[in-house]
Amino acid sequence: MRLFQITALLLTITALPGCTTGQLSYVTPGGEHKTACHTEYSWQPSIDKYAVEYILSYCATEATKQGHTVSEQHLLDINRTLPAAPAGKSWSHELARQLHQAGQLSDKEYGYLIAAMDLGHIEGKTE
Repeated sequence: MRLFQITALLLTITALPGCTTGQLSYVTPGGEHKTACHTEYSWQPSIDKYAVEYILSYCATEATKQGHTVSEQHLLDINRTLPAAPAGKSWSHELARQLHQAGQLSDKEYGYLIAAMDLGHIEGKTE
């Protein structure tokens, strides 16, 4: 997926007012400074920050693959590994919410799962 397509997708997904936001700044091989992957989550700040982190880390990795240099190099070092769904189940927003509320998922795991589902990185239900 091209970087501008990712940006369009993220703007569509996160077109809610308020909250936790982020964007990726990068330099093209030609030296042009650009921003992409403008993202925003406006639900619960303690979780939203991790959803934004997941998305920006993913975008940074994709931008680097395209030959761009990202400003926030630490985004490339983030481990975006997601927890496995419980046996016999597929991840859904509802299942993740239930497990988070039961204390079986940390804020970070929950935020990463939400972002991964929003980006289509998890094949499961979207209840």
